[in-house]
Amino acid sequence: MSAVDQQPSGTTPERALGYPDIVLPGAARSGTSFLAARLSSHPSIDGGAVKEPDYFSKHLARGAGWYDGLFEPRRDGLLRLDASMSYTVPQHPHALDRLAEAAPHAYIIYAVRDPLVRAVSHYRLLHEYFHSEKQGDFGAAIGSNQVYLGTSDYSRWLPDLYARWPRERVLVAPFEITTRGSELPDFIFDQLGLERVVLDAETAGRHKNEVVTFRSDALLRFRKKVRRSGAYPFVRRTLGPHRMRAIRARVTRRADTLSPEQALESCSPEQRDEIMAMVERAKAAVSAALIEQDARHGLDWNSAWLRAFEDPDSSDAA
Repeated sequence: MSAVDQQPSGTTPERALGYPDIVLPGAARSGTSFLAARLSSHPSIDGGAVKEPDYFSKHLARGAGWYDGLFEPRRDGLLRLDASMSYTVPQHPHALDRLAEAAPHAYIIYAVRDPLVRAVSHYRLLHEYFHSEKQGDFGAAIGSNQVYLGTSDYSRWLPDLYARWPRERVLVAPFEITTRGSELPDFIFDQLGLERVVLDAETAGRHKNEVVTFRSDALLRFRKKVRRSGAYPFVRRTLGPHRMRAIRARVTRRADTLSPEQALESCSPEQRDEIMAMVERAKAAVSAALIEQDARHGLDWNSAWLRAFEDPDSSDAA
């Protein structure tokens, strides 16, 4: 029996079928776009019209019909994937409760990355691409917005996930495993009871999200207008994700780099102490989860997780 077929008692099949079967709820900037693209390329996984519908965090008021309409009509053997990073950010503390109530059967894949590297990449994304972060340096940003350090604090999110779904339906995926070879997707396909497929690594690789910035303010304003109009799902479904990526490549350029060391230079001594404390408890929480997960599945992912702190990767691909 696959992980998705293991329905908890008290869950009606009708209700379970209305919501996602696979959820990638975070953490942002941890290889999630790459992983979602690779999983969605499987013929039995429907990645939806948009990668991040944010239904259980931001858009619950749009109703179940709106959410259902983002996916293909239900049919036997087709699993729905919701890869919304906003489900594990401090600004939406009720998102996991809503998700667990609607989809207690879901298979949860929680991606993690060096907490400081992840936080800096998240800051750069909001500052350089979305232009929603107005603070000009990392220290000022973490002083005014809890999303960066709060999302990286896996010691908060892992207990929340384990409290809502059985451990056998929660997979912790380190960045180092997510972004190498076919090991992770093959493992997930096995867990879901799906046939392994040869994935197009080159195509999926286009979904590695290096931080970019728009070539002009006019292009940024146009993007925001499309997103606000509600037409984005239709546009993306019509053009397809690969054409959307090609268009994005034409209208953006790679943003300036910012290493973790450079980011820390803008932080006060108190902020640095706070960051280091968060990194240590997040690292320990993930390691404890991986030790148990490795023993249960015969894996060795904890070693890869710990090695990342010896030679941290500051790449923005996520």
